[in-house]
Amino acid sequence: MAELTFKEISYIRAALKYRLLGLEREIEADNEDKLEEPLSEDERVDIQEDIVVYDKLLYMFEKAEKQSQELKVVSNINLADRGEAPSK
Repeated sequence: MAELTFKEISYIRAALKYRLLGLEREIEADNEDKLEEPLSEDERVDIQEDIVVYDKLLYMFEKAEKQSQELKVVSNINLADRGEAPSK
């Protein structure tokens, strides 16, 4: 599996979040009868299954983004030699 950069992880996370919100809005619009044609039961089930999948993927990418950010911060810590004060 290829490693992704923080920027790539953030981009994918944002795209997943956008898609997830779109699917949730489609279900809400159907619930409120705001669609031109109501969703069929099959379409509704497909969208709900997609929501579950995208939600799991979003969680994974949010977690990866957080870990990547923590690694980015940790890699920037300068350790002082013994007896020296840490530099700022």
